[in-house]
Amino acid sequence: MVATSNSLPLISTFIMIVTFLAIANGFIFKDGLEYQVDRWDRNRQTQAKIEYRRPHLIFAYIWLSFFLFCFVAACLSVFKIGLLLSVLLGAVVVFPMAILIWIQLGAMLALLAKGGSKAIDIDSYYSATAEQPEGNSP
Repeated sequence: MVATSNSLPLISTFIMIVTFLAIANGFIFKDGLEYQVDRWDRNRQTQAKIEYRRPHLIFAYIWLSFFLFCFVAACLSVFKIGLLLSVLLGAVVVFPMAILIWIQLGAMLALLAKGGSKAIDIDSYYSATAEQPEGNSP
C-alpha cells in the first residue's frame, strides 16, 4: 500500500486498533467479574469468597493492561521522543498501576464478601460524617 496524503499515518491506525482492543478486553473483564460477583451473591452460604483469580479473568486483565501499555507508548511516540523512551515511559506508567489495581480489586472484593455492599459504599460513609448536629457548631 502506498501512503497518500489522504491516508492515516501508521501510528494513528495503530492507536485506534489498540484502543479498540483495550476497550474490548475491558468489557470482557468487566462481564467476567460481574458474573463471578453474581455467582458469589447467589451462593453466599456455600462460597466464602469471590473467585476473581480465574484464568479467563486473569487473561483478559493481562491483555487489557498490555493494550493500554501499547496505547500509552504509541501516544507518547507521537511527540517524537523516541520509541525506546516511549515504551519505557509507557511500561513505567501502566504496569505498576495495573498491579496496584489488581491488588486493590482483591481487597475490595474481600470487603464485599465479608461485609456485603454496605462495606464498600463510600457515599454513605461520607454523607454520614458530613451531617453533624446543629448544636455542635460554634
